[in-house]
Amino acid sequence: MSTIITIAVQDILPDRESILRAQGITDNGRVSERIGGSVDEAIGLFEQLAKPTAITREISAADFGLIYHGLGRNEQPGPIEGVYRDGRHLLVFAATVGPTVSAKISELFAIGEFVLGNCLDAAASEGADRISTRLETMFAKTLIARGIPDDQTVVFAYSPGYCGWHISAQKALFGFLRPEQIGITLRESFLMEPLKSVSGALIAGPREIHIFEGTYPFCAQCRTQPCRARIDALKH
Repeated sequence: MSTIITIAVQDILPDRESILRAQGITDNGRVSERIGGSVDEAIGLFEQLAKPTAITREISAADFGLIYHGLGRNEQPGPIEGVYRDGRHLLVFAATVGPTVSAKISELFAIGEFVLGNCLDAAASEGADRISTRLETMFAKTLIARGIPDDQTVVFAYSPGYCGWHISAQKALFGFLRPEQIGITLRESFLMEPLKSVSGALIAGPREIHIFEGTYPFCAQCRTQPCRARIDALKH
């Protein structure tokens, strides 16, 4: 059975640094007054407009295997297959910050407010990513409350489009989860609507299952390599 979760905006609210970083700005102290004001305004708009919602459903490894392999377009080999086979508990999810934020971004670009539009776009992307992190924490707490030891509840999110998991797997994921219940639909391109949405699987297990080297052929094509920071943190 699926569970629909309403998430507090404050739990996923982007900060100044994350929005500036998305613009390629790493020195917060050298930001112009105009850029700084746009960042602050974007955070305010996000806080006002975002309606973060998620739908989740626990799943067996066998059933998740059907979703993961999807249309058979995954890169081979890839790390996620090993992670989910060694995982102890799995949950699939889809989440969105809501359509109003995306509509506001489009409106800002349409009227030529490009700086503010870019800042709000970055805020919405960061907010969507933070939903995944929030769900990781919530799932870990749920498992611990069931009596599962802490060392068996290291939870990480994995999403189609990353780590060799082809985005076309969204079709099988949507068929299982039915996220249209919270207003998320799938385009023919397998991108989600609203665009500021995330989906994937939360996989829980011992920390070592989530540690893999970034030496797969597709790693060189990944611009941000978001997995590396969390893997490095697990090693220490």
